[in-house]
Amino acid sequence: MEEIHHSKNVRMVIIGIGVLIILLGVLRIGISIGERRAKFAGQFGDNFERNFMGPRGNMMGGEYFGGMMPNGNGAIGEIISLNLPQIVVNGPDNLEKTVLIGTSTIIRQFQGNIQSSILKTGDFVVVIGNPNNNGQVEAKLIRVMPNPSQAFTNPK
Repeated sequence: MEEIHHSKNVRMVIIGIGVLIILLGVLRIGISIGERRAKFAGQFGDNFERNFMGPRGNMMGGEYFGGMMPNGNGAIGEIISLNLPQIVVNGPDNLEKTVLIGTSTIIRQFQGNIQSSILKTGDFVVVIGNPNNNGQVEAKLIRVMPNPSQAFTNPK
């Protein structure tokens, strides 16, 4: 009986089963990430009017954002609306994203942290967060940056 435990074939079978379990775990993680992105994209469209207070109409000739799936994990652009704890950021693709600021959201400007009350319309921000079921981004980190359109102008 003890020889079976030390058999080379038994060890290979156990290693094979272990590798199969690891591969199935990695596959499951990939599936769940894909499902989350697809769910966000679907809910973003369902909640578009409520999030941005306007009629949807016929966007871009009937295409859904030019055939691209919106990224729900953040936003980059100018704050165009501020009603704390919610801001609306207009990105470079003119896609507006609703960002929710929570109590654990870190807001940084230059080297230090700032309070959400310091934010104002016109600020350029980079937001990192997670999508929620309403098509909004729940911010984990907001970094206030110099506006890129004004960063390289030479004062005279």
